[in-house]
Amino acid sequence: MARSAQEIFQLYKTQKYELFLKGVRGTYLFDIDQVGSWFVSVEDGAVTSDERRCDAECVIRCSEVDSIDIVKGRRNLLTAALQGPIQVRGESRWHRQFTDS
Repeated sequence: MARSAQEIFQLYKTQKYELFLKGVRGTYLFDIDQVGSWFVSVEDGAVTSDERRCDAECVIRCSEVDSIDIVKGRRNLLTAALQGPIQVRGESRWHRQFTDS
């Protein structure tokens, strides 16, 4: 498992699909304090990641420790955003689009 924000985003440069994100669409800018920024695009589970700053529908700003805790499941993103250590702003399409099967 990744031990730094850099390793997390490096993983998504090689892992192009995340089943957990099936049905999710959007562009996100992760701005990790004192570490860097990563632009992530999700299109129905297909993930692309790039270490650059550009316009995104949703900007997520947090510390490196918080970002790792969220990825490892030790912290809930929504709870952290409501409590303040993580700032989320912009338009986002976090919801999944479920279809009747």
